[in-house]
Amino acid sequence: MAEASKKLVREYETMYLLRPETPDDKVEEIKERLRGVVGREGGKVIRFTNQGKRRTAFPVAKDQKALYMHCLYLGLPGLVAEFERNLRMIDVVTKFQSVKLADGIDFDSRQVEADVKVAPVEEEKPREERAFGEREESFDAEASEGGEE
Repeated sequence: MAEASKKLVREYETMYLLRPETPDDKVEEIKERLRGVVGREGGKVIRFTNQGKRRTAFPVAKDQKALYMHCLYLGLPGLVAEFERNLRMIDVVTKFQSVKLADGIDFDSRQVEADVKVAPVEEEKPREERAFGEREESFDAEASEGGEE
């Protein structure tokens, strides 16, 4: 009988990109709005992860960088459509994608976790321009002088 009382839901994750100049208070406002959508639809937000500002593979909304956000949540199938509908209405959201991670998750067994903010990624330095034919000496000079042994 205890098994029949379990509320089984699906686990989803949504990655969404925000414009790089989005202020922190606006990011928090968006998180709270999305938390409200999930709660209203009978779901539960497990965790938001702010992955920081990163370079995108291609320009998104004419920007080379974006603020990457990740949301992990539980709910019924109609929740994703409502979640994405709300993302479309937010001007600073440039892209998003939702994925179903698992079926048959016990709603009450999953605990809410604290939001995470990942440390910023260091940007790659641009390569130095070198003249044609110029090489960078990266091997040990002593090893090359000794020849074959």
